[in-house]
Amino acid sequence: MVWEFASHFMHLHCVCKNGDQPIFEVRVEGVPDPEGDAWFYYGRPSAAEYNGSKEYFASFKKIDARLLQVEALKNELPKRYRGCCITCALIPHVAAHHQARIRSSRSLANGELRTEAATRTWRRMVREGLASYEPTEDRFYHPPFSGRDA
Repeated sequence: MVWEFASHFMHLHCVCKNGDQPIFEVRVEGVPDPEGDAWFYYGRPSAAEYNGSKEYFASFKKIDARLLQVEALKNELPKRYRGCCITCALIPHVAAHHQARIRSSRSLANGELRTEAATRTWRRMVREGLASYEPTEDRFYHPPFSGRDA
């Protein structure tokens, strides 16, 4: 239901592990919050053959004027649309749109919400030069800090 009311953000090109290159329609909904505004991003395949109601979801919370934090990531799309690293493709666009750096939440071991699956996604971004890891903070950042890696 939220999908219908969220605003169009972009068409996102991704590359899946199996070599497919789907295009996702991404929509966004801004959510005012006294602790920091948040944006919910929803993604669905643009392909005509997809008529399901499941979607990819990512939420970003404003920490300050130049910093957003990933609060949640969830991909409920069918299996053929998993492994496409939607998050890897989306984060740079969100950063550019908000003119802000994006950081991960800390790992579950450090009391926040970053799951093992999210950590694997961020590590892929590090390997691709799209992020860096700050071990003292247990956070990943996009764009990467110069000279840092996982």
